[in-house]
Amino acid sequence: MSLNYSIRGTICQRLASWLMIMVVILGIFLKVPPLSAAQAETDLDALTDEQAALAQEMLNFMEETEKNFFTTVAGFNGDVDMETRDFDSDKASYKVKVTRGSVIEKGAFMTNISKKANPPWVPEPVWHRYMEIDVHPKTPLVGQLHATVHFAYYADGTSAIAGYMDYTPAAWIDEDVALLKDTVDGLFQRYGRDITRFRAMLEKPYHKDKLKAAAVGAGLYGRPLMEINQANLDFVKDLYGVFVGTYMEILDQRKDQDFTEEDLKAQDGMRKRWLVDHLFSDPFTMNVVPFEVWSFADQAPTIKF
Repeated sequence: MSLNYSIRGTICQRLASWLMIMVVILGIFLKVPPLSAAQAETDLDALTDEQAALAQEMLNFMEETEKNFFTTVAGFNGDVDMETRDFDSDKASYKVKVTRGSVIEKGAFMTNISKKANPPWVPEPVWHRYMEIDVHPKTPLVGQLHATVHFAYYADGTSAIAGYMDYTPAAWIDEDVALLKDTVDGLFQRYGRDITRFRAMLEKPYHKDKLKAAAVGAGLYGRPLMEINQANLDFVKDLYGVFVGTYMEILDQRKDQDFTEEDLKAQDGMRKRWLVDHLFSDPFTMNVVPFEVWSFADQAPTIKF
């Protein structure tokens, strides 16, 4: 970091030097740990103390989720051969990390920071973070996982914590679809929350009928959006954890099971539908997120026509 001070006078120069030396000495003496890359770029000064505390909790959640995700991937694949790409524009920045292997054929973790409004889809942000996990298993017995969390304070004084968590099967296995649905329904019941408007987001024709998604997760963009507070953040963190965790349990159970040519055809069809969905149905991939970002992050490793 470069600091450009205009200091005149020998006394001021010596005082500044003395203060900087004391900061270094105190840092060493107190053994203050360095900030992580995510924490160093938080821009929390624009927020109130309460908002900043929740934003920092979101940053910590993202960091923990990324670590746990790639640890899980390594457990399946034996190691993690990572490819990282950064994308930046005047409206947003993206970081996408992709790994490939024998069980999780392609797994991705993406983060995004919106910098300015992109009407009508993105309001003017004061502070924003987004994370996304995508998994394409090698086996056709387990479909794609797509799980996101959106966290933003806006210039108009409002806030939103949202996201999208659902499962798009390749070969349809009733037991697995039911397990994911029961897990999500049970969490909503445990928190005393109504799932209706969030499940309705997944029932839309372009998602359930065209994409043929299972519609067993939750579309947290259902209106009205949840505002950011401790209760809603706790709920979303818990929901995200149990949905992704249950999916990984299903993958662990199915990864070594035999499958048929029909199962492989089902996988090919699902992967092609996911691309078509992003090109012609999803408003965010069509209008907000650049093609080079979403194609690297969540598209299948191979798509057949």
